[in-house]
Amino acid sequence: MRKFVIVICLMICGFVVNASQFPKSVQKKIDKTLIKLYPNKVIELSDMELSEELATRYASIKKVKVSALRSGGEELGFACFASSKGKKDYFDYMVIFDKQLLIKKVVVLVYRSTYGGEIMSRSWLKQFIGKTRGESMEMNKDIDGISGATLSAPSITQGVKDLSLLIAEIQTN
Repeated sequence: MRKFVIVICLMICGFVVNASQFPKSVQKKIDKTLIKLYPNKVIELSDMELSEELATRYASIKKVKVSALRSGGEELGFACFASSKGKKDYFDYMVIFDKQLLIKKVVVLVYRSTYGGEIMSRSWLKQFIGKTRGESMEMNKDIDGISGATLSAPSITQGVKDLSLLIAEIQTN
């Protein structure tokens, strides 16, 4: 029943994503997130070119990818994809920014470790919403720690902060 509802929503919303390089399970999470954030809009992701220097400037984030979000020619914001290191393995996540570069949503797309998966909790990730340009994103000061994610929580916190600084830098250039 749930799959049927999502398929109907996809048909009604007219949702479009140019992110075919992601595995199907990851693509579904991306689609579901964007449908919730932008209901009744046709969303297009346009990959943005990043220089090697800019893509590797922040040590806490790897495999950085930035896409502009548009609907019918209207710019809605940006989707940033990155990987950060947990205790042993990297995990992948997406940060959605609006036009003013405020964080709208953070979603962990793939978590590979046995420990630290608590960072996937929506209630914990909500702490990032509304933050911008690296401000108010200090672990255990602005962002609460989470039991069981001693390494992953600071890692994603620094990663989200660095993505917010990166997107601000891209926007000013």
